[in-house]
Amino acid sequence: MDAFKEEKYDIVLMDMQMPVMDGFAATRLIRAWEAENNHPATPVIALTAYALPEEIKHCTDAGCDSHISKPVRKKKLIQAIEDFTG
Repeated sequence: MDAFKEEKYDIVLMDMQMPVMDGFAATRLIRAWEAENNHPATPVIALTAYALPEEIKHCTDAGCDSHISKPVRKKKLIQAIEDFTG
C-alpha cells in the first residue's frame, strides 16, 4: 500500500495468496484509498492458483478487474495487460 500511494501504476498484478496481507485485503485497501482520494481506478489483475468460478467471483468482489490463474502463461498475461493499457 505504501508503494501504491507513492507511485502511479498503470496496472497492478495482485497475488491473492500473499502472506501477512492477502491480495483480497490489499485490493480492498487500494479501492478504498482511490475512492477517498478521488483517484482514478487502477486496473488490478488477480493472480491465483485457482480457476474455479467462485474464486474468480471472490476476486472481482474484492475489487479486481480481471483474473489469471497460475501458472501464468505469457500470451494470456500479455493479452490481459493489453486489455487494460491499450
